[in-house]
Amino acid sequence: MDAHPAQLLDDVVHQRVRLGILTALSTEPRLAFTVLRDLLGQPDSGLSRHLRVLEDARLVDLDKVIEERKPRTWISITEAGRQALRQELAALRAMMDAIENGGADLRAFVALLGDEPGERDQERAELVLSETPAGFAMSRESAVDRNYRLVSMPAAAWDRHGDQALTFRSHGLLGGHFRSFASAAANAHVMLVELGNEEGPLAILRALAPSTLRIEGLDPYRAFLTDRDGSGGKLGVCWMAAGRYLACVSMTGDEEVIRELLPQFAAGQRAKLTR
Repeated sequence: MDAHPAQLLDDVVHQRVRLGILTALSTEPRLAFTVLRDLLGQPDSGLSRHLRVLEDARLVDLDKVIEERKPRTWISITEAGRQALRQELAALRAMMDAIENGGADLRAFVALLGDEPGERDQERAELVLSETPAGFAMSRESAVDRNYRLVSMPAAAWDRHGDQALTFRSHGLLGGHFRSFASAAANAHVMLVELGNEEGPLAILRALAPSTLRIEGLDPYRAFLTDRDGSGGKLGVCWMAAGRYLACVSMTGDEEVIRELLPQFAAGQRAKLTR
């Protein structure tokens, strides 16, 4: 019997944070320590520990410099790191092929676990706000897949959709659901994603900037009220965590409307997560 592809996984590379580090570096010439830290939702000490493991294995290089009179650390992937990442991805693809080609017995086993994609999508959809304040109507909804396509929610921690997607995938993104609501006064969007463990949502929240908008009864959460980029009006955003779930409510409109209605949407979404 051939060896199972799981035997090809490298323990140094396969660990969630270290795999995220190598994946992020594979598409950038180098990344600053602080950028990588925020991208992966890690504390300084945690990221440093994982970087030491990768550096000892000669999979990454660290360059410590002084820029504008401040110390800064740049991280880049080595050729050995690229090769290790390619081998890891090949092993994961082989495992996926084994699952897809495993026959009816394996598919029946997965069905017994209740983890068929359609069923999981429905369970996540039921955790996303659907009851809305008067005057709003649902305008759009969709499932969120494991690659985090089609949607992107605002937060200062991510300048690009790809950065947000990489952050979620590095924490074992399993999927999610998204709904949009519209009224004459404001537009609102609600998204929920399910990550691979309960540490992920909290780590991502900790990586976000401190709240600039106080909303009672949501802890743990981060909420912000900012100007919209060049389009007038305001943008209100609230991120919250519960178990393996990370949810975000965003709203655009006048500041007075957002201050009144965003807490209602956020409280409704929190109730969905804690029911």
